[in-house]
Amino acid sequence: MFEQGKTKLKEKFKKTDSSLLRRELERFTIELSWKSSQIEGNTYSLLEAEELIKNKKQAKGHDKSEAIMILNHKNTFDTILAKKDSFKEISIADVRAIHTELVRDLGITTGVRESGVGITGTKYLPLDNKWQINEALKKLVNQTKNVQSVPEIALIFLSMLSYNRLTTGIKEHQG
Repeated sequence: MFEQGKTKLKEKFKKTDSSLLRRELERFTIELSWKSSQIEGNTYSLLEAEELIKNKKQAKGHDKSEAIMILNHKNTFDTILAKKDSFKEISIADVRAIHTELVRDLGITTGVRESGVGITGTKYLPLDNKWQINEALKKLVNQTKNVQSVPEIALIFLSMLSYNRLTTGIKEHQG
């Protein structure tokens, strides 16, 4: 069923004006960068994020690190899009490279977490040492090797990386 929808969408894209597709991709990139940053505690509004991405103009009243965070999300998405064929099968090196790009110039340690974290409002405690975390990351990568659907791979990584908190994020760094 997914493949049928994917085929129909590809056919529709072939008939759609390329300038419209570029505008929609830009809109998607802005909203993804803004929302991903907001989840990590960023206080930029959507309009401020759009101004930052389109015109490189930082919003007043915000820390410079917030602008860096949004631009890092945008640059990471652009990198993945430019190298999309290499992300059909994700490696541990890919996960580390993406994380490094996301936290560039934010003073955050790259790689897997080396200490425990909590999830506010829950009793859930993610893995708390680097050996368990590295093992979980290896399992995650191996479990997706046989998955053919790129959106399915993305969903698996999104949910499992979020659930297991395998890397240090902005929130852990700030608080």
